Amino acid sequence: MSYYSDSIADLNKDEKLVCPYCGSEDIELIGDKYVCMRCGSIVKEEIIDTGPEDRVFKPEEALKRRFAPTSSFTGIQPHRLYIEGESIGSSRLIPKDARTRNTMFAMSILNELANRMYLSRIVRDTVLEYYRRLSIKRSIRRERVPAIVAALVYIACRIAGVPRPLDKIARISNIRKKDISKAYKMVKEELKILVPVPDPEKFVVSFGKELRLSGEIIYKALDIIRRVKKMGVSIGRDPAGIAAAALYIATRAMGEKKTQKKVAEVAGVTEVTVRNRYREIVKLLNMSMG
Repeated sequence: MSYYSDSIADLNKDEKLVCPYCGSEDIELIGDKYVCMRCGSIVKEEIIDTGPEDRVFKPEEALKRRFAPTSSFTGIQPHRLYIEGESIGSSRLIPKDARTRNTMFAMSILNELANRMYLSRIVRDTVLEYYRRLSIKRSIRRERVPAIVAALVYIACRIAGVPRPLDKIARISNIRKKDISKAYKMVKEELKILVPVPDPEKFVVSFGKELRLSGEIIYKALDIIRRVKKMGVSIGRDPAGIAAAALYIATRAMGEKKTQKKVAEVAGVTEVTVRNRYREIVKLLNMSMG
């Protein structure tokens, strides 16, 4: 039987830290606290707690500790109490310094976006790394954290070669596109990040999968974009709009029923954008859509 103790004095600095809540070994030292980069829990502090340890052996003892006075140095109750390996209560230590609090806030926002947008681990790690660099270079106001995280997600996705439309990130995060764009420009300038221009072909594959289109239709849309590229003609600056229009054309050409509205929703662009790009591509390639 093993029990988790919050007594910092009991922790050997040389031992490998593991988050007792989610099991992650991805632990980072932020300020004077070791924080789990997966769930945001404080695993260890460099301050030694001289109060009583929180190890419990009997149910009645656990209940007493659960409603005991708060710890003298944190101001709140310990993380969690365990009885025979089971958690009976939980809370989080609230870090005193603003930078650590904001970092944990950023991680919670990132976790939410990652779950809703199915972001890969490499994208999440890139966002966290850039956020840490930014927080070291300048102070970040709490109210700006959501927009900055959303902007970093946009950047990290493009760097990883799995771009997400800015409009879509704004809609999912419920943050104004204007605020994300402002944060995007600030982050690029501060960290000197070279963000690659997204290729419409990348969007075709991701949008096609989300629309549940066949590989044949996706391949047709890719062919349309490649033909346009060979002609060296610019048909708008938004690659997501171009990809959406190519997919719409491909579905019509192959008898698949997908409305402009549905394609636009998945692409995170307006129906007007899809319609305009559609007309331009059809005219350029001299296609007869019937």
